[in-house]
Amino acid sequence: MNAELKVIHLVCAALFLGNVIVSGVWALMAERTRNHAIIAFSNRMVLITDALFTLVGAVGVVWTGHGMAVHFGGEAGHPWIQWSYALLSFSGLIWLFVLVPIQLKQRRLLAASTTVGPEYWRLSRIWQTAGAIATVLPLPIVYFMVNKSV
Repeated sequence: MNAELKVIHLVCAALFLGNVIVSGVWALMAERTRNHAIIAFSNRMVLITDALFTLVGAVGVVWTGHGMAVHFGGEAGHPWIQWSYALLSFSGLIWLFVLVPIQLKQRRLLAASTTVGPEYWRLSRIWQTAGAIATVLPLPIVYFMVNKSV
């Protein structure tokens, strides 16, 4: 197996997992202040770091993982590979169809007012819950990568 591909895979996994965990912490800590300016800054930074680290890390993990899967019989070769694809896909769908749209809506709400209103807080509760699920889903993949078993 190509050692360089494995290193890129691990770096991308670290970027992806690190950022999805830190994004939730950023938002939660900013919202605890209830300060509009801090919350708006956090929202902006989470959007930027999601594009830089979460998206780049996820694309890199999929690309390198797919490239390495051929050494294990392809993506259908082992249950641990199939589970990894499924968990990462489900997490990605949550990010794409729930979390990012909420973040963008929150950004618009914050830009339209100098206060943090009830609609923002309603969306925040959904974002925190869906974000926790999307963050936990890829964690078992680390176990699968290391042990190559389900």
